[in-house]
Amino acid sequence: MKDDLEHRKKFNNFFQIRWKEALGNPECPYLYRWMLIIFGFSIRLHHWIKSDDRRYFHDHSCDLISIVLKGKYKNVTPNGEFPVKAISCWKAKAKQRHYLDIPKEGAWTLLLCSRKYHKWGFYVNGHKWRPLRYFHKFGIIQDENYQ
Repeated sequence: MKDDLEHRKKFNNFFQIRWKEALGNPECPYLYRWMLIIFGFSIRLHHWIKSDDRRYFHDHSCDLISIVLKGKYKNVTPNGEFPVKAISCWKAKAKQRHYLDIPKEGAWTLLLCSRKYHKWGFYVNGHKWRPLRYFHKFGIIQDENYQ
């Protein structure tokens, strides 16, 4: 696994650049992420390869606006599935629960994120689980056969 310093450049607590971070299993990440963080706000470029973990809904640490640059996907919430295609956008409050269902072709998104004000997690049977506990219990599902 590559050293974090290869992917992160930090300048005091005001400015940070993260370059092509692989999320999920190192052998087959479900997402590559590039990030620019300025005074706690962030701009993120995501290259989605596989879907979010579909077993349970999750929320986020900040409010966000997501703009689909290329491809499409479904934003799945407790209220239904909402198709999102290229050159469209949607916004969400940090505590809104969802997961993204990504097709084989993948997708590219640009996220504009507020400052973090909430600890994100998965909602398992009505209880919020932080990511470390969740993945320790259930494992990472996004392997080479997962879409």
